[in-house]
Amino acid sequence: MRHKFFKPYVILCGIGALTLQIGLSISEGFTFDIRLLVFLVLLIMNSHYRVISVTNANAFSLNFPLLFPILVYFGAPWASVMASVGLISLDELELEWPVFLFNRASLGLAAGLSAVAFQRVGGLTNLAIALPMALFVYTLVNHGLLIIGNYFRGNAPLEVGSMLLGSLKTIPASAALAGLFYVSYSHFDILGLLGAYFVFITVRSGAFLGHLESNYRVSVIKALLRAVYAKDPDLMAHLENVAYYSKRLAKACHYPIWKLNMFDEASYFHDIGKLDISDAILKKEGRLSRDELEEMRSHPLRGIEFLKEVPLPTTHKKMVENITGSHHERYDGTGYPLQLKGEEIPLEARIVAVADT
Repeated sequence: MRHKFFKPYVILCGIGALTLQIGLSISEGFTFDIRLLVFLVLLIMNSHYRVISVTNANAFSLNFPLLFPILVYFGAPWASVMASVGLISLDELELEWPVFLFNRASLGLAAGLSAVAFQRVGGLTNLAIALPMALFVYTLVNHGLLIIGNYFRGNAPLEVGSMLLGSLKTIPASAALAGLFYVSYSHFDILGLLGAYFVFITVRSGAFLGHLESNYRVSVIKALLRAVYAKDPDLMAHLENVAYYSKRLAKACHYPIWKLNMFDEASYFHDIGKLDISDAILKKEGRLSRDELEEMRSHPLRGIEFLKEVPLPTTHKKMVENITGSHHERYDGTGYPLQLKGEEIPLEARIVAVADT
């Protein structure tokens, strides 16, 4: 029933963002500067790595640091407009129009209101407090709108507490990066901005907050799987296809948008337990014996045991375990290894089970 309120909610957010932009333009002015095009290009280039609203809810904002010099030098109206327009990723063009509009409106509102907060707290004259406050408002508004929107869409409940706490913990890192862009631009103009962006590329790879090591481990596991399955192209193609179709199915099932990227990675590991199954069984032609079938059906639990020794990113761990351990369960309880049935089976595992079949 509540999903009927999602579209009116989205339209209300859109009207709110547009009203805010017009009101800020009237009060502050709205003069175009050619250097804004450089900011726009950098924002669009970076939009694929966005983590607020449509991706990883626990990583620090990669957008606000680029928006901050716009906020300071070009004013709140441009900060709001550039957040709405410059943070569009190619993936979003495939979304339904209400979700697309919601992302545009929520980012515009978050940036505009954070700019107002920055000015009210004292702006550049009180930078040490105004910058973190602006970032706090940006995060709070964006996540708050996302939580409400997720409720109206009827999606699985978000882990609100951990999501907000994780974001608040990252404010120092985001504020430091925003300060870097501000100082670079204020001293060296566009050249300084471009130079700082190269630093930014390193940051977004996960060098802060220990993400680099986690991402490296995920890459190593993928490389290991590729090496193992390289001698059997059909199995490797199946592995890639399951990950691809799982993500497509998850989108169709309205799986939380901000989890889709990690879902794609997690589904890639669904058969990791087969690393512990002998080639004689994996590649046997014809029917398996009872003992061989029992060993083959043990690969989900073997996968769980294998993953205990792999320090996966905390954002991926539960999802990977759900998929690895339950992707052969069946809705009627005839699957394995635990004969789970219905909604006892984690949603991620149900989606991957369909793609796997």
